[in-house]
Amino acid sequence: MPVNRRFEREGVEFARAVTFYDAIYAFAVTLLITTVDDFSPDAWSSLTALWDANGKSLMAFAISFVVVVSFWRGSHRSVAGLIAMNGRIIVLSCMAMFGVVLIPFATEAMGKVGDLPLPIAVYAVVIAATSIMHHVMEDQADLADLRHHRRSPAQRRWHWAGAAILPVVFLLSIPVDYLVGPTAAQWSWASLFVLGPVLGGWVDRRMAALQTPESDVEAEPGPGTPG
Repeated sequence: MPVNRRFEREGVEFARAVTFYDAIYAFAVTLLITTVDDFSPDAWSSLTALWDANGKSLMAFAISFVVVVSFWRGSHRSVAGLIAMNGRIIVLSCMAMFGVVLIPFATEAMGKVGDLPLPIAVYAVVIAATSIMHHVMEDQADLADLRHHRRSPAQRRWHWAGAAILPVVFLLSIPVDYLVGPTAAQWSWASLFVLGPVLGGWVDRRMAALQTPESDVEAEPGPGTPG
C-alpha cells in the first residue's frame, strides 16, 4: 500500500479501516475471558475453591479488560479527530493492533504463572509498546495534516509528555517485578489511577495554554490512561 495514498473520512476505505480496528478490540476483549479456564469439579466445589483455582486469572482478566477498553477509548478519540487516513497511518495502526491481540496471550501467562517475574515483564512490555505505537500513529497523522486541528510543535511535545505516563509506569514496574516481586509490580500499575488524571490534566492545561487559532486542539487523554 502506498504510504501517502489518502483515504478521505467519507470514503469506504476509511470506514473499512475503522471497522477493522473496532473488530480487533472486540475480539481481544472476548479472548480475555478464555484465559480463565479451570472448570474442573474441584475448582467449582465451593467459592473458596473457585477463587483458589481461578483467582489470579480473574485478576489478570480484570486488569486487561480495563487496559484494552482504555486503549479502545483512546483509539476512538484519535479516529474521531481524523479527516482522512493514508497508507502510513493504516500500517502504524495495524502495528498497534498487533500489540492489542498479544494482550490475551500475555494475560493468560500472567494469570497462570504470575508468581514468576517474566510473565509480568512481558505483559508490561506489550502494554507499553502498544501505547507508544498508538501515539506514533497519532503523531504521524498530525504531521501529515490528517487531523481536524493540527498541533503546534510545542503542543506536540506536551502531547508526548502526556502519552509517556502509561508506558513509563509499566516499564518502571519491570525492575520492581525482579527486585521486589511480581505482586508489587502489579500493584504499581494502580498508580495510573492517580497519575493519569493528575499529570494528564496538567498536560492538558499546558496544551490549552498554547492553543492558537491556527493550532486548535481538543484535549485528549492518551490511550490506556484511566480517566
